[in-house]
Formats: sequence, C-alpha cells, structure tokens
Amino acid sequence: MKPVLIITYYWPPSGGPGVQRPLKFVKYLPLQGFQPLVITVDPTTAYYPLLDESLAKDIPPQAQVYRTPTFEPFGIYEKLKGRNQMPKPGFAGSGKAGPGEWVARFIRGNLFVPDPRKGWNRYLIRQALQLIEETKPLAIISSSPPHSTQLAGLKIKQLSKVPWIADLRDPWTDIYYYKEFHHLPWIKKKDATYERRVLEEADAILVVSESIKRLFLTKSPNIASQKIHVIPNGFDPDDFPLVHCPENTPSFSLVYTGTLSPDYPTDAMAEALYILKTRNKIENIQIHIIGKASPQIHEAFHSRGLGNQLKLTAYVPHSEAIAKMQCADALLLIIPNVANNEGILTGKLFEYMATGVPILGLGPMHGDAAKILSQTAAGQMFAYNEPILIADWLLKTYYNRHKRVRRPSMATMEYARPALTARLAQIIHSLQ
Repeated sequence: MKPVLIITYYWPPSGGPGVQRPLKFVKYLPLQGFQPLVITVDPTTAYYPLLDESLAKDIPPQAQVYRTPTFEPFGIYEKLKGRNQMPKPGFAGSGKAGPGEWVARFIRGNLFVPDPRKGWNRYLIRQALQLIEETKPLAIISSSPPHSTQLAGLKIKQLSKVPWIADLRDPWTDIYYYKEFHHLPWIKKKDATYERRVLEEADAILVVSESIKRLFLTKSPNIASQKIHVIPNGFDPDDFPLVHCPENTPSFSLVYTGTLSPDYPTDAMAEALYILKTRNKIENIQIHIIGKASPQIHEAFHSRGLGNQLKLTAYVPHSEAIAKMQCADALLLIIPNVANNEGILTGKLFEYMATGVPILGLGPMHGDAAKILSQTAAGQMFAYNEPILIADWLLKTYYNRHKRVRRPSMATMEYARPALTARLAQIIHSLQ
C-alpha cells in the first residue's frame, strides 16, 4: 500500500468532534490503497478537553500510529483558574468573563500564537522527517485545529519537498470566538501572516464548506481557487447500527449534542416551547442537551418557567450519543450567531442526518447547513427570531412522531465517510 503521512493532535483517546474527521479518513484510506502513517501526541502529555476510549476501535490495522511528547504551557492557566480550567471551545460553560478569565484569555491570545499547542511542533517535525526518510510517503496531510499544526506542516514540506495537504476543519483568524482572546494589534497581524503563508504554500487545502473556501480566498491574491477543495464533514455508516427505541413514550424528546456557548441563540427555541405550553397545552416536549451549555442557555428556559422541560447530560461516549440521537423524536441543530456563520457545517449535522430523525435547525437561512437540510429533506432551518414558525414545526412533528420511519434519504449517503475519503484519495493522486 502507498504510505500517506497524517498529522493530527486529536486522536483516540481524545474525544469530541475534533477527532472524528482525521480518524475517519484514516479508517477508510486503506480501502483506497493507502497506508496511513499517523503522527499524534502522547496522551500522557497532551491536553484533551474530552476523552473517549471507544473511538480506538476505528483505527484500522493497516495504520501505523506514532505518538510523540509535547510541551504545552497550560500550567499558567491552572494557576490562574484552577486545574483543568483552560478556556473550552467556544467558551461553553462560561458566563461573563471576570478579571481572572479575562487575563487567562489575554495570555492565551498574545503569548501563544497561533495557539498553546505549538510546543508540539518541534517533536512532530522531528518524527515526520524521520518517517519521510524511511517510508517516502506520497503526501503529508495536516489536520487542524490546532492551527499551529499547519505551521509544522509548512516546515515539513519545505524540508522534505513532499506534497502537502492542509486540512482546516475550522476558520483560523475568523473563528467566531477569536475576539475573545483580546489580541494586541501586532499579534493579530502576526497570526494573520501565519494563516496567509499556510494558505499560499500548501499544495492543496481541504475545507468543510463553500463559504469557508470563499473566506480563505480573500486572504491573498496568491491563493489559487482550484487548490481549495470542499470535503464536508460526514457520518460513518458503521456508527449507526439498528437500535430498538422505546415505543409510545409519554414525552417528546428534542435532542441536542455538543457545546452550547452564549453565541448559540436559544431564546426562540425556548419561546416556541412556551407558545406550545400556553397555546396548545403541550408540556411534555423535553429539550435534552447532551454536552455542555452556558448559563445563558439555562436562563432562556428557566425564565419562562420551562425548567422541568430542560434535561442536561454531561458528555457521553460517541456511540452512546448516537444511540440517543437515533431514539430522539427530533434533533436540534443550532448554528452560532456570529460573523461568517453561513459556512459553519458542524459534524453533528451529518450524524443527525444519518439517523433519519427530523432536524430542527436555527441559523442563517441562506447558509450551507440550510442548503444541505433542504437538498436532503432531512429537516428545516429557521431564523433565530421565528418562535411561532418553530412552534408550528414542532407541533406538526409532535403529532406525526409515531408515523415516521427512521431512515436517511438517498441524498444523505453522499456524506458517508467512505465516499468523502474517496474524494480525498483523488486529491492525493492529483498531486503526484
């Protein structure tokens, strides 16, 4: 098999959404005739916000995994905030930033550019150059965040001359919580320069949406449109076995999985439930959040007397989360109300679609997620300020819940991980 070198910080036993994309590429690359050589971080020295040991089952036997040490300055945060209190993705679970939190974010934004995990680079570069010498891979694929990994990919390409694919799962300097790091002007300029160099010098760039492609093309006139390839996130059919869900349950379950930070508007959702409670006398619709939600999210429901309809569960293993999605009556998708949100295509969208459970979306009406929901007939997107329309959709779904067949549409299969990995294989071949 032809070797391909893959660099990713997030790898089992890491959990959360960041590990899914590189892991699933690695799982299905052998079917395309490639042997994945994975460089990742030693979990004993890594900082993972979430753990999920169950994901290790997806590592194929053909893959060779090389774990290196890292040096990450999280001790500063631990002293400022208490152990394991690094700012979480999107600052979920955080209320208004107090003095300590503000200082922690300022340090993160100005002392560690582009991110605190850049201390891993010297170790992964050394390991990569050794592997390249021994195996002569066809290509290097670096997956981010953390975006410091892309700087390592750039250095490895310069030293080895091996074709380099930069897989950017998220925007870089345009990520919706970027402003929360309080960058000094010259630091912000430095980070933008890093971003531009990566985009200009990578042989190919992978992004998850057309909107993010358009965003990156604005960074420099020296970035060729044809080298940016849109490969969205997707779902793995192996993750969706048949499940036996309880029948005729008294409550209607609307499930959300993942992070809900203050940038994820839920007022319209809470107001829709209040409308159904007062107008239609329906009080057994339960919002089940599996993950982490900020205090503002709690307030949206409790202030309307809906606290008994809100259920909160901490993060669970990926397989357990999928089972809860499959047995839901509807699934809630919220796109954060931030700049450039038209291009946000969270991985949960595609896993939601794979369940065949109807999806209620809140987000930009002309965004990429709204288009996919419409094209696949998987659900419907609503604007953030449409509680009456949301209530009407919920009411219709509420009364039809026992008639539905839980099966994804044929159009949804375009987003299966094997098909997406086949597109990655074509890109690798094109660089030879």
